[in-house]
Amino acid sequence: MDLLDNPIRDYAWGSRTALAALLGREPTGRPEAELWIGAHPGDPSRLTDGRRLDEEVRVHPSQVLGPDVAERFGGRLPFLAKVLAVDQVLSLQVHPDREQARSGHAREEAAGLSVEDPERSYPDPWHKPELVFALTPFETLAGFRDVSRSAELLRMFGVPWADDVARRLTDGEPETQLREVVAETLDLPGSTVADLVAEVGAARGQVRYADPEAHRVLEILGQLAGRYPTDPGVLVALLLNDVVLRPGEALMVQPGVVHAHGSGLALEIMAASDNVLRAGLTPKHRDVPELLSVADFRPIPPPRCLPAQIGRGFAHFAPPVEEFELMVARPPVARLPESGPRILMALDDTVEVTADGRTVEVTRGRSVFVEHDDGPVSLDGPGWVALGSVPRARR
Repeated sequence: MDLLDNPIRDYAWGSRTALAALLGREPTGRPEAELWIGAHPGDPSRLTDGRRLDEEVRVHPSQVLGPDVAERFGGRLPFLAKVLAVDQVLSLQVHPDREQARSGHAREEAAGLSVEDPERSYPDPWHKPELVFALTPFETLAGFRDVSRSAELLRMFGVPWADDVARRLTDGEPETQLREVVAETLDLPGSTVADLVAEVGAARGQVRYADPEAHRVLEILGQLAGRYPTDPGVLVALLLNDVVLRPGEALMVQPGVVHAHGSGLALEIMAASDNVLRAGLTPKHRDVPELLSVADFRPIPPPRCLPAQIGRGFAHFAPPVEEFELMVARPPVARLPESGPRILMALDDTVEVTADGRTVEVTRGRSVFVEHDDGPVSLDGPGWVALGSVPRARR
């Protein structure tokens, strides 16, 4: 068991204050977007003696992961945790499934692309389902909304482009219509997008709508149009579910689900991958054809994730994936996983973590890695803890 030193990524969309406040230090003055907690080789955590966690896993897989996890996942820690500090909307993006990740990675390897190449979409061969647990109110767009509802919202603008899209969405098979509309929209030149965004934006000021979702759509349009006036992703965003999580609520983003996080602080746990296909709302590399081939255009309800178990002082999230599960708990709690690799993070106050006869004090925002060989864990103190672990193999 060891305290972790976790790297921070300074993307432009990050908050200048949220991670500093979580960690109890002064802001750096830069936007700090993601705190990475885990053993992904792209930015691994370090142990107190400076060793990289991914190297510790590689050298001692059975001890660190346990024989079962080491065998099932090829000697690698299969999950990665992050804290997202979102101040501006992230890119319109999607993550691949297993086969898409393997083939995309192999294709880019064969092309000789460096892992650091900014135009690389598949730096690793792993899929990337992810669960988002809100630490503050957290706003996101995720999954395509029911087409009849999207058509209703589009018609409120009273402009020809929106009316035409509304008609097309309800005039055929929803998945096919969404795919065609999105593909055509993402292919629009910037000048045309600017005209359409301006036209819809002008109509926005005339709308009087009592529907709360309609008001949210109008707010989102205004925010995105102000930042990306020539980006077709602004128009695609009108077709996505708007989800606002309260602290303690969660969202599950499966591979293929188009999404764009908007604002807030959240803990994210995912399969250990950095594969992202982007199509808009970002200055980063966009791979529209690949996103269109990976994206799932079936309309879905807002993809909230409810706890599989909940009780006094704990909530257990067990999404249908092999790589991770999440427990959020406050001492005393007797339901913690007793084996396998575990990452514990103190969410709001100091917690003492005891394993294998040793106790480590974990302050707010800090995290500790518990090896398989450390055995069962106990907690003491006033704070809430998030615990990521690997679920048992499903028989």
